Amino acid sequence: MLVRFDKQERLYKAIKLVRPVHLNVNRTLEKMLDGVGITVAERAVLELICDEPLTVPEAARRLSMKRQFVQRVAAGLIAKGLVEKQPNPEHRRAYFCIPTTTGRDLFNAVHQRELDMLHAVLGDINQTEVVVALRVMTRIDAAFETLASQAEAEHDRNGSALHP
Repeated sequence: MLVRFDKQERLYKAIKLVRPVHLNVNRTLEKMLDGVGITVAERAVLELICDEPLTVPEAARRLSMKRQFVQRVAAGLIAKGLVEKQPNPEHRRAYFCIPTTTGRDLFNAVHQRELDMLHAVLGDINQTEVVVALRVMTRIDAAFETLASQAEAEHDRNGSALHP
């Protein structure tokens, strides 16, 4: 029997893997962070602000999370002394979050452990495969971000979900 290659069906199968991959990565990160003093969500926010100072709304957008949730996470990082507030000259209330030296050192140590683990378990994946995977996942993310924005706009206009 001849099986036809269906690109959309294979793409669907790849997208279907996103949730279990995400859950398994989170479970692994939770175990790796055990005893470190931060949660997976705190690690994600800390990583962003180690790259550059961000406001909570900017961090929430980049993480595709609710602003209120990121605000609680940032407040927790501030309380732990891993992040500090920096005035934002463009907006009085939306301060910048920046890592403290302790926060940056903690993130760097956590990140190095993650890189070591990735090398140990996935070191056989070659550079071309990684580049292709990044390109495909970036396109999928951009497409679904656009679709989500359109669905939200449609919902706001009609007060209901999209109609087929």
